[in-house]
This record gives sequence, structure tokens and C-alpha cells, in this order.
Amino acid sequence: MVINNTEQAVLDWYRKTWNGKSFISGKPWKLDLDTCLTTGEHPLVVETGEEIMEDYFSRFNVDKTGFSLLKYWPVEPGWIPNVLLPASMRVKRVAPAPLTLRMLAESAKAGHWLYE
Repeated sequence: MVINNTEQAVLDWYRKTWNGKSFISGKPWKLDLDTCLTTGEHPLVVETGEEIMEDYFSRFNVDKTGFSLLKYWPVEPGWIPNVLLPASMRVKRVAPAPLTLRMLAESAKAGHWLYE
């Protein structure tokens, strides 16, 4: 797999700033362009995801028009089961869309968010 400068820059930025470590071994998590931030082995919480994306958009000068945080980190139901809540407060479970480092790299190359 050939990695260009933008892809490498995104990987380096994420590795240095945001990549987590194994609790047991202390080694950084495996990271490549197909690493998913919203699903998979190490999905991130919405607050961290929001920080990462704000940092990404400003650092790589990417126009965030069309990006929806809720697509990748949908509203999660609370600890009270829906059956006990009034209909107006029920939250439907929605699976998050995958958000990979490859998507970040491709959008950084284009200068705007490519995935709606």
C-alpha cells in the first residue's frame, strides 16, 4: 500500500495526538488508514470525537460543510429503558456510520468534507 504525504500526515497527527494505549501492555493501539473512530475495537465517545474532528478541521484546513457529528456519533439512549419513558423522551438506537482515518485523509486532500 502506497501512502502519500497527506495520508501520512493524518496518521502521524492522530498517532501523536489522539491514539490510545493498551491498558495492560501500555503499547499504542494498532493504527492504519482503515482504523475506525466510531466502530470496531476502540470506538470513541462523542465528546472525544468532537474534539478530534474540530482539531482535524482546523489543522488540515478542511471545510466542514456537510459534516454531521450525529451521523458518526448518534444520540445514545440513557440508562432508563425506553419502555419506562414517555414516548416524547424515547431514543431510537441508531448504529454509527463508520468514520475512518482514510476518510479524514481523503477529505484533507480535497480540502472539504467528502462524505455526506
